[in-house]
Amino acid sequence: MRIDELARRTALSRRALLLGAAGLAGAVALGGCGSSTEPAAPDAGPPRPGGRLRVALAGQSPSADVLDPHVAGSAAAGAIAKNVWDRLVAYENDLTLRYRLAESLEPNADGSEWRITLRSGVRFSDGSPLTSRDVLYSIERMLDPAKPSSADLSMVDLSRTRADGDLAVQVALSEPLADLGSVLAGWYVYVVKEGSDTFDASSLPVGTGPFVLREWAPGERALLVRNPEYWDGVAHLDEVEILQIAEPEARVNALRSGEVDMIDQTPPLHARTLADDGTFRLVEPRLGTMAALQMRADTPPFDDVRVRQALRLAVDRQAMADTVYLGFAEVGNDLYGLGAPFYASDIPQRPHDPAGARELLRQAGQENLTVTLTTADSSPGQLDSATLFAEQARESGITVNLETVPADNYAAQVSGQRPLTHNNWWNYSLDYFYGQTTVSDAPGNAGWRDPEWDATFMAARGTLDVDERAALYTELQQTLFDTGGLIVHNFVKQPAGIAPSVQGVPEFVLGNDDWASYRGVWLSA
Repeated sequence: MRIDELARRTALSRRALLLGAAGLAGAVALGGCGSSTEPAAPDAGPPRPGGRLRVALAGQSPSADVLDPHVAGSAAAGAIAKNVWDRLVAYENDLTLRYRLAESLEPNADGSEWRITLRSGVRFSDGSPLTSRDVLYSIERMLDPAKPSSADLSMVDLSRTRADGDLAVQVALSEPLADLGSVLAGWYVYVVKEGSDTFDASSLPVGTGPFVLREWAPGERALLVRNPEYWDGVAHLDEVEILQIAEPEARVNALRSGEVDMIDQTPPLHARTLADDGTFRLVEPRLGTMAALQMRADTPPFDDVRVRQALRLAVDRQAMADTVYLGFAEVGNDLYGLGAPFYASDIPQRPHDPAGARELLRQAGQENLTVTLTTADSSPGQLDSATLFAEQARESGITVNLETVPADNYAAQVSGQRPLTHNNWWNYSLDYFYGQTTVSDAPGNAGWRDPEWDATFMAARGTLDVDERAALYTELQQTLFDTGGLIVHNFVKQPAGIAPSVQGVPEFVLGNDDWASYRGVWLSA
């Protein structure tokens, strides 16, 4: 019996399903989800204006949640930022660039300076025009070392960056950069109005996005209303209500009960069920997001590369894809960025090799190793992947104790900070990911530091010749494959679940321009 059939026909919990199916993983081969999870929407006629769309996304606790787009890190906060402000450029579904507030990006001969030409006619929601002064102010604000956005633009030399009239900015860099756009498309890089520095429920700051912030309760909800000044076509919806629900299954329950019209990051088991019952629709991402375990390479026992490699050999990636993610996943190979430009797809797939893991642990003096994996129900399949990994690791002589903590602050306060945690990243360029997580001084660095790797990375991101750049990125990824601290077991496709009345939801990739974009969405009832 297929795992999804077993889930539908029995009353087993997800945990029981996982443990009962683990032995079947080698025999199960679920195909790609394809059109079976994306039924055509009913013919609802032309878009209708009006109505309120209610969307549930993962958020943070009230004490941790922030509105500032240069700081906010949760999915809900990202959706708010996406619809209230706008970027200079953003990612297409294939992680190439789409121009937004910028009309063009032009480098000089060696990539040490870039000219950003702004789109004319763009206005903030208070009616004031977007100018180069707003861009300069936003860049300066993002470079504040206290903000995580500072890593995105760390190469900008602010002292030599200047406005060139109202609609152009000359951005000087401290070192050459071959692809400034892939950095400008990063999570935190939004243009705010000059002088904006208070982002809270009382200030309700203005932006250039399709909606305007009307209400905001940290950790709970935000209410957005249509922006009549929006430059890219006024939205159909009157309002969008964004509700923060940290646990994935709770979001599914909210959709089923009619409390919301749309949910983000649907768990695999529920995605299968929603697709089969014919009431709700799924929009499945083109690319999956990284699902990984993160070993802190500066903390025993993971400071020994042999231990790190042993744990990488202990995981059965295909069984994880089949059993936990029910086919909504592609197998990972301990490297970020499947589908992104310069991803090293030619590096051979790391096998599931319990005997090899045992030998490496013996060499490291770590036979019968016991580790603690700190986990949470903060991403679809995360708890189940932790449980299955613990089961798989036993075959390699590794005991994995699970410590479960609350989901709402996991990404900000746990991931990458405890010795062994989950690390789930959305889809960005290698430039952006490495700048945020891998170079020695990155804000998300988890104890893996290699000055030689840092130097190669700086050379790679500054090389204008595409073939030379690709070769350098392959070298960087080979080093990470050999010595890094990530166990990238899968790239998971996390569909959006949609009620029958919701129309116009675009295909997307988590983190790109069309994810959480409600400007073209409308309600048929």
